[in-house]
Amino acid sequence: MEFLRRHKKWFIVGLMAAALILMAFTGRQGYEQGFLRSSVGSGIGSAQVLFANIGNWFSDRFEFLRNMNTMHVENQRLRAENERLQADLDRFLHLNEQIRILAEIVDLHLHYDEYNVLAADIIARDPGNWSASFTINRGSSSGLAENMAVLAPGGLVGRVARVGFNYSVITPLLEDGTSVAAQSERAGEFGVVSGDINLSSHGLLRMSYIEQGADLSPGDAVITSSLSAIFPPGIRIGHIAEMGQAAGGLRYALVVPAVDFGELTMVLIITDTFEFILE
Repeated sequence: MEFLRRHKKWFIVGLMAAALILMAFTGRQGYEQGFLRSSVGSGIGSAQVLFANIGNWFSDRFEFLRNMNTMHVENQRLRAENERLQADLDRFLHLNEQIRILAEIVDLHLHYDEYNVLAADIIARDPGNWSASFTINRGSSSGLAENMAVLAPGGLVGRVARVGFNYSVITPLLEDGTSVAAQSERAGEFGVVSGDINLSSHGLLRMSYIEQGADLSPGDAVITSSLSAIFPPGIRIGHIAEMGQAAGGLRYALVVPAVDFGELTMVLIITDTFEFILE
């Protein structure tokens, strides 16, 4: 106690110095801890931002892929629906075309109601040569015979060339060598309409043996005459497109058929036979 009393001043100075040193050390340690805490916190914050951005990127990609898959499924559904609707439309158009053809055949039947007729479907033909012979689904079992006249909406198609039990082969007017006695509807001028190999590819017939002074001109309708042993008279063949000069002082005409041979699907056969009049 005496020692403390004698050195009281220096003891107080020492305590003050110790306190200052302790305060300085504590402050420095706190600063280092604060700096470290701040540095670590900043690093953790940056990492959190980085991982959040990566998570958002993957989330966006996943959402995009999910939407793409949904769109693909919807696209497949719409495509299938479109194909179904297109098939329905095709069936409707085909049915509508069949109804139109049947209506024309019925109208044709009514127009030639003085004859016994039978409708038939075309079941075989050369799609690349619509001027060639074709096959129908009627034969001898339906009462068909060779050389019966064949009609279609518009007029004359040709004749029955060969008959089977349940089918027949039809020779159209456009086939080379086929011919029919004809006359003009307006003036009654006579001639012979026939198929020509050089004209059939253009869908035309040739009317030959026309007298030099015959009253014929483009646009005149041409019909079958009563000089034929196969075809009944008055059936429309076509109309004259052009007149020309032939050998021997005769004339000829190019005739556009009344029937669209490229679109034929059904025909009408006149099952009556006609008495021979003139070769």
